[in-house]
Amino acid sequence: MLFAAAALGFASCEDYPDAFVLADGVPSVDYVRYADREVLIEQAYMGEIVCFVGENLCSVRELYFNEHPAVLNTSYMTANTLIAAVPGKIPQVKTDKVYMITKNKDTVTVDFKVMMPAPQIKSMSCEFQKPGTDVTVYGNYFAEPMTLTFEDGAGVEVTSFKSVSMTEATFTIPAEAKPGRIKIETESGLARSPFSYMDASGLLFDFDDDGDAALATNASNCWHAREIKTDDTAIDGNYLQLGDGSTMLNATADWNDALYAFEYWCGTWDTPQNITSGAGIALFNLVDFSDYANMALKFEMCIPASNPWMAGAMQIAFQPVSQVTVSGNPIEGFDAVAGANASAFNGNDGLGDWGRAMYRPWAATGSYDTGGKWVTVTVPVSEFTFNKDGNGATKQLSSEYDFASLTMFVVGGGVAGKECAPVIKIDNIRAVPVK
Repeated sequence: MLFAAAALGFASCEDYPDAFVLADGVPSVDYVRYADREVLIEQAYMGEIVCFVGENLCSVRELYFNEHPAVLNTSYMTANTLIAAVPGKIPQVKTDKVYMITKNKDTVTVDFKVMMPAPQIKSMSCEFQKPGTDVTVYGNYFAEPMTLTFEDGAGVEVTSFKSVSMTEATFTIPAEAKPGRIKIETESGLARSPFSYMDASGLLFDFDDDGDAALATNASNCWHAREIKTDDTAIDGNYLQLGDGSTMLNATADWNDALYAFEYWCGTWDTPQNITSGAGIALFNLVDFSDYANMALKFEMCIPASNPWMAGAMQIAFQPVSQVTVSGNPIEGFDAVAGANASAFNGNDGLGDWGRAMYRPWAATGSYDTGGKWVTVTVPVSEFTFNKDGNGATKQLSSEYDFASLTMFVVGGGVAGKECAPVIKIDNIRAVPVK
């Protein structure tokens, strides 16, 4: 549509109703301009639409920018004008030429440079990947020569990459890399990541008893204490595991809170309950949720190829104290306080459908695993809009105080899969701004 609009807006490109006929001879080009405005150019970005102006341009059978062919639409070709979009591929052999191939296979070259937009960084395969191991950054408009810099600390640079494509760059994390943002610089410009490497600023659970701000375990703040493990597959100390590798989920992932649910219900058995510190702290007292609409829940996840995930949604729900706490005893500053229950999560007992996210990466292909590697999962708070059946929720997060407790439960979701016995390892659950 953009191509057509540009062509229609180009008054100098004459509109001939007659059928296109490939002409004999060779073309000549007087100049190149944008298709939609009278600006002469000698270069253009990938995807931009340009117009060649000259003579006998109906003789052009093929058109190449560097080595990449452009789409020729004969509806926008005349003897004096030829409109085409610059191909959106990185040239492997950069000649800064346009090649016009004629009916008789003659070649006419035109000096013209294809520019790539400034790089864009979208995500990293694993934000907690250890130094000395490989990681992939995803984005757009990557091209060597390229420099990737860990901005914090000593500003450690990476200039040698395992592989680079326009949308991915794989490299080994330097031993000196420090937590913080990364930037990528190419000949076209510079980009900074919307995430931070090893970002612990919004850490909720790291399952390590290391004295940091995050909560080590949830053994006393739930109905079902999960197994907290550490072994040579761990990414960062201890991790949480859902599933034991042998207990099956059926195709609809029916209720199995004994193995596939992680619960953290804030509060204590005191009267009044303490939600400001210690093991029962409300999550909104641990991390600032005041701008929750622009935040995301992140965590690292590892699923071995031997136990893929093929059924059930990981239903992720934050809940206020009015829906659940560990004891139900009064809490200073809150009129409504509920005790331990599954009613709000299930949308029963008159509590309605409560908004939660539905994370099911297996749904696209029928099966999902990470090949035993750790990956970073990002779930924006804006996606916490579903009820337990995968339909729109009638009640949704509407205040920072709704972020008191957290449940992550592989159950139902409204999409049937295949019977499976997944092993889902989780670490570094955190809530961070979406930059």
